[in-house]
Amino acid sequence: MAVLCVGAVSFLLRVLFALLMEATREPARALKVHLARFNPGRQQGELIVMSPEAVQRNFPVRTGERMARFS
Repeated sequence: MAVLCVGAVSFLLRVLFALLMEATREPARALKVHLARFNPGRQQGELIVMSPEAVQRNFPVRTGERMARFS
């Protein structure tokens, strides 16, 4: 029981020491961030037409055989 208490106290002391070291450190310099401009190519509200054939997945025949064999 005493070993557990000593381990817990040493852990908490290490955490306290790390927090104190972080508090005394100088703050990092502010980073200057450059954001890219966003220029969409399409007008807002323009619809994109999708064909239903493009949504269907075409599996190779061999892959279908392997899928059927393992299920």
